[in-house]
Amino acid sequence: MALSKTELLNKVLVAIIIFLLIVIVTGTLIVKLSPPKAPAAPGELIAQGKAVNLAAPADTSDIAYFELGTLRITTLNKDEDNMLGIGMVLSPWLAYPAGDSVFYEELMRKKGVLKAVFQHYFSDQTKDQILSQSEESISSTLLAQVNEKLSLGKVSDIYFTDYLFLE
Repeated sequence: MALSKTELLNKVLVAIIIFLLIVIVTGTLIVKLSPPKAPAAPGELIAQGKAVNLAAPADTSDIAYFELGTLRITTLNKDEDNMLGIGMVLSPWLAYPAGDSVFYEELMRKKGVLKAVFQHYFSDQTKDQILSQSEESISSTLLAQVNEKLSLGKVSDIYFTDYLFLE
């Protein structure tokens, strides 16, 4: 018995939908079951060209770094004619005691909260206000705000590999 065009089309569409569902479920399971990616060492990132210059302290044997990634932030607008502030790109690194895996887990869990601290700090200021401050002043203010959000340890310093304004 021959299938009509409508029945054939329906069977082909059902087969395609089933195939896509299998691909989606398989991909989801693979991603969920794969182990989490370990943080890259600063030296590796510099060698790969992903970091330019990490202003790390001289003795790094006791210090590990946690990268928050590249953040894109819009600064506060100071000009009423221009509705948007200036775009800013920065890549903050947090220094913490090496080997403290419990604290590292807290940093991983609170990564979004920590990014929000940076977002809030820079988006509440104009470009001129940010440029009038030294990097040390900005780092110390952010360090205090970041450490307020943490309970299992403290970040010892904050470094920036990217700190650019986009115009």
